[in-house]
Amino acid sequence: MSTLSAVLISIVVPTYNREAYIGKTIRSVLDQKYQHFELIIVDDGSTDNTEKVVTGFADSRIRYYRKSNEERAAARNYGVNRASGNYITFLDSDDLLKPNHLSEAIHFLKKNPGAEIFSLGYDIVRVDGSTLYPWKPLPDPVNNKLVEGNFLSCMGVFVQREILLQNPFNPDRDLSGSEDYELWIRLAARFPIRMHNVVTAMLVNHEARSVLQLDKVRFLKRITSANKYIQSDLQVAQFYGPKVKTIGSYLDLYAALHLAMAGYRKSAMRFLLKSIAQNPAAILNFRTLVVVKKILLR
Repeated sequence: MSTLSAVLISIVVPTYNREAYIGKTIRSVLDQKYQHFELIIVDDGSTDNTEKVVTGFADSRIRYYRKSNEERAAARNYGVNRASGNYITFLDSDDLLKPNHLSEAIHFLKKNPGAEIFSLGYDIVRVDGSTLYPWKPLPDPVNNKLVEGNFLSCMGVFVQREILLQNPFNPDRDLSGSEDYELWIRLAARFPIRMHNVVTAMLVNHEARSVLQLDKVRFLKRITSANKYIQSDLQVAQFYGPKVKTIGSYLDLYAALHLAMAGYRKSAMRFLLKSIAQNPAAILNFRTLVVVKKILLR
């Protein structure tokens, strides 16, 4: 890599039927203080006016690709394979970057030259922009903390291009929704994941993300697939050792919470008990208390 002022950052945006959101997402990228980037938008088979919205932006740094629907993991890999940047980061087509997002990434690299993977912070916000859940600082590096849950967001993680080419997202459609967590765990077993606890982005919590829309069969396939891939990775097992059970416990607790919120009490209880069986300490977890409350009071 040459000078930091010459670092090209590739921002890969997978999208599917997001005509109502993607315009604001693109604008948040174009408004960055650090302007040496390329924006790669991969349309995963949209049937609405997403293409019209994207192509309405006249900026040579925007590259639009349209492909058949294969879910987000395949779309992100498609973008990575067409990226030219020294570092690649991701952004969902309904989320927003603050103007300091890329400049803070460069600031981190000035202090940590050659960092392979690092992540910035983000707030979860309502559609009106008000903060729903503020960012809570994570340890640096974050590798060991990841056994307790998926605290990262695709829009905050920056990865050297060669690493992503060698370690792509798992395109199994049954994994969709947890493909990012599976990749972070896989990468954490191989590289340090550094943290720069500055909030530079916003995950927008809108109705299309609601867990009340839960498809139970698909959701359970997702949890089963995540467990299968994580538990079968030899380097994950070697790096995390007994803590691999904690990862499985988290996934089951995550399943219990979402099943409870969607009204599937019996299934939620089954996953809750499975979570505690793998990691008895989970009974003291605040999230466990939330799940119990959802099961009993819904």
